[in-house]
Order: sequence, then C-alpha cells, then structure tokens
Amino acid sequence: MPQAPRLRSTGRHMRTSVMTSKRNRWIALLTACMLVIVVGFGGVFALRMRNNLHTQELNISNYKDGLENGALDILIIGSDTRKGNNGAYGDEEDRNSEARADVMMLLQISKDRKNVNVLSFPRDLMVSVPQCTDPDNGTVYPAEDNVQINESLSRGGAGCTVATISKLTGVNIDHFMLVDFNAVKELSKVVGGVQVCVDAPIDDEYSGLKLPAGTSTVEGEQALAFLRSRHGFSDGSDIGRIQAQQGFMASLLRKVKSEGTLSNPGRLASIAEAITQNVTVDKGLGNIGTLIGVGATLGGVDLSNVVFATVPTEPWTQDSNRLQVSEAANNVFQRLRDDKSLKEEEKPAESAPAVQLNREAPVSVYNATGLEGRSATIASVIEGLGYTNVTPGTSATPTNFTTVFYSTGYEAEAQEIAGKLNVTRVVATEEVQGVSVTIGTDFPSGEAMEKQEAAIAGNASGQTADQNKCQTAFAF
Repeated sequence: MPQAPRLRSTGRHMRTSVMTSKRNRWIALLTACMLVIVVGFGGVFALRMRNNLHTQELNISNYKDGLENGALDILIIGSDTRKGNNGAYGDEEDRNSEARADVMMLLQISKDRKNVNVLSFPRDLMVSVPQCTDPDNGTVYPAEDNVQINESLSRGGAGCTVATISKLTGVNIDHFMLVDFNAVKELSKVVGGVQVCVDAPIDDEYSGLKLPAGTSTVEGEQALAFLRSRHGFSDGSDIGRIQAQQGFMASLLRKVKSEGTLSNPGRLASIAEAITQNVTVDKGLGNIGTLIGVGATLGGVDLSNVVFATVPTEPWTQDSNRLQVSEAANNVFQRLRDDKSLKEEEKPAESAPAVQLNREAPVSVYNATGLEGRSATIASVIEGLGYTNVTPGTSATPTNFTTVFYSTGYEAEAQEIAGKLNVTRVVATEEVQGVSVTIGTDFPSGEAMEKQEAAIAGNASGQTADQNKCQTAFAF
C-alpha cells in the first residue's frame, strides 16, 4: 500500500492539507476532485475544477474553541435549497425561502490516516446556536438556545452550521462541503447507479421513491429520492432516513473502490465535473493542493475502519416530535475529541463453563417479516443444532427487530440459538414456554443475520462501510 504524502502546514484550518474531505452524505463527493488530480490529469483540468468550485467563509461565528487534536474534520452539509437548478423540488414558497441544512455529517479522518468516522446529526435536533455574522451583508444573528439544528444554515451560511456543530461536539472543524440536490443526481449517474436493498416494497409519494423488495440499483432522481425519503424507511423518522443514507454511502464507497474507479481517469474526470459544479466549499478546501492530498489518501483506508454512526438522541423535553442529544452522546463526542474510532474495540470473549443443553426444549419460531417461508427456513437451522421440538408459525403483527425470548431454565438454549442466528436481542420473559424466536423485518433473508463486527460508541446506531445492510421499509 502506498504511503500517504507528507503534510504541509498551512494554518489553523489547513493543518493537514492532505486529508481533507472524505465522503459522507454522498460518499464520493470529493473523491472525484482529488483522485482525478492524483492520477495525473494535469494542470488544465485541475484549473477547470478549481474554477467550478464556489467558496464561502469557514467559520462566521464568535465560537472558535473547538479542540485541535491532529485529526482532519470536515462537515458535509446537504442543502434543501429549491433555488436555481433545484427549483423543481418545491413550490414558489419553497423557492423563496432560505436554505436549511437537510443533512449534516461530520467526517473525521484520524491523524494516522487509518480510521474514518462519519457522524450524522438529525435535522430535528434541538441545539444552541452561537452568534453568527453573514459575511455578505454583515447581518448579525444573536446566539440562541433551543434552535432546530437545520436552521443554522439560514443564519449567514454554512459557516454558522460549522460553528454550531463545533460547539455541540467540542471538535474543531477544518473544512466544509455544501452539497445540493443536483450533485447527488449527477454523481449517481456518473458511477452507473448505486445498489440499495429494502426488505419490503416502498412507494413514498412524498419523495417519489418507488422500490421493490430486495436489491435494486438507483441513480438520478431515484437516488435522490432514496436519500431524501423520510416516510419510506424504518419508523418514518429522520433517524430511519439517516440509516438509509448511511447504507447508500457505504454501498457507493464499496463500488468506487471495487470497480477500479480510483484508477480510471475517464471515470474520475466525469465524477469531478459532476461534483465541483454542484458544491460550495470553504476557501481552504478550494485549494487544489488540498484536493490532491485527499485523493492520495482515499484508497488506503480499510472499509471496515470507515464507521457511519448517528449521534445518540432522545425526545426533546419540550416537544416529543423534536430531539435532543442523550447522555450517551458524550461518549461519542469524547472519542472524536480524542481522535479515536467510533468502532469500539472488541473485548475477548470469556470462556463460559460447559452447560448441558436440553435438545428437547420447546422452540417456537414466528415469522413477523410479512415474507413467506421465513419461519420454516429458520426452524430448519435450529433443528440443525439438534433441537427436536421446533414449531414454525406466523405472527399476525409485523415487527422490526428479530428477538430470541426464553423462560426460566432455558437461557443456555436461547443463547446457543441466538449465536447461531447472529441475533443480538435475547430477552428473558415468562410469557413464553421454553425458547421463542420472532423473526423481524431486519432479518428478511438468509439463515443468519449479518454479524455486527463491532459495537459503536455510545450504543449509537450505524454501520461500517464493508457491511451490506438491507433497510427496513416503513409500514404505513
């Protein structure tokens, strides 16, 4: 593996001009720019890309106390602006309104360039916004508590969102990328579509997303709909939408790395053109040398060390339809400040004393996926362990999460079955007799769930980039 190029310090926000932007919301966003130059596309094309870029001030707030820890921190913001080329995504009122931050992801590349964290912030999150000054007209927006985080973008620009998230996390943010709807469409077209998976059909009239159950390839308008859809996934909340976005980005990153995109000058040129025409960056990130450095480092990060996570939240005390950070978020923010991966180190398993298992224990298997044949498939797996009293059935009520229940005296059997199926939810209850397995929509196919290789700090939801996850469709 080639070594990362040497870094050249160019000021507080350019301390590591090599690893600047990675990929978050739409993962290959910056990939193109950097890699095109890395493969030697030359000064003319580099100049063209630089001329495509729009720039803004990085931090327009009076808050500048974020911790410098040697890592490279880049905030990627997906704007919901309906102005200009995005006018088709709203009515006249939308086109005349201020842009809001529809997606916010803090990308952190570790100082040693071996780990990448991508932390998402729900747009319904209530936070304190510092004082911000619009660099174009001098308007001063006073500091304010209990503000929905996506409104920070309308307080002078991306620099206010940078300051808001820096204040929330305590992390100094070195760069930002502001991306609009058109960037997502064009990027997905250039890479030939992105593979996504859903466990049930989706027909979301709000975003226009229409997908059959199983694996599909989305590009253009459908790729954008997949990333925008709030009513299509999980419980219909922004958290479900974020999980779908993370799955999309992980799939895109796998594709970019596996199909030789990083060594295909023609493909890189097309990606670079699509990206740079549809993003705004801070002035430091607009430096062509910074882009070169990012591209040079991109290919060296192992996908299992790229962690996508969502900041832990709970309902806001003043309105349950809004969110606030939970106590567990402190652990996540501390790991970012300490330049640590959000993937927690796996603890060695303690050897348990041998237990005599009762292979005649009653085991019930309930299919709560809404899909045919799941209980019979899983019952067969359990019988393969030697259990002789397994009864498949169907639950009348669909459920999202696969769970193994057990009554007193059957914990060892439940743990063995859960281990075979890679089920992490194991619950003691006297409402079942023996062991009962409920197969949820998070386990739509196969004989074992996808194994979660490592826990994420703060019990945050998320995944690593090497994981291929099937999203749970929202049951209207």
